[in-house]
Amino acid sequence: MWALAVRLHVVLCHHLSMAKTVIVKLTDDLDGGDADETIQFALDGKSYEIDLSAANASKFRDVLKTYIEKGRGSAGGSRTRPPRPGGPPSEESMYSKLDNGEKARFRAWANMPTARRISDARIKNWVEAGKP
Repeated sequence: MWALAVRLHVVLCHHLSMAKTVIVKLTDDLDGGDADETIQFALDGKSYEIDLSAANASKFRDVLKTYIEKGRGSAGGSRTRPPRPGGPPSEESMYSKLDNGEKARFRAWANMPTARRISDARIKNWVEAGKP
């Protein structure tokens, strides 16, 4: 019987960065299907964003079309005003402070593609897990 010995020499190089592809999949906040875009808008001094499919984005724009045509543009694009008396207080959550990429990663990690309200406790757990 012949014996064959193979010696494998592996060199790890920590000086080169590894290539990585990140895929962000948007989920339509209305119907849970695939979204094509994120629309940002503001009302009563509060900014919002919503992920919508092309069809739902078109419906959204159609609903606002008359108001946009009759409205005036504000200086600077998005001016914030103090909340109206008796209106809901302006709350800034930990989720609202995340950038779009972090929001997508959190939603994938938490399996919450269409959740409308996300607690600070869930965000803290995600941060403690290393923002995977």
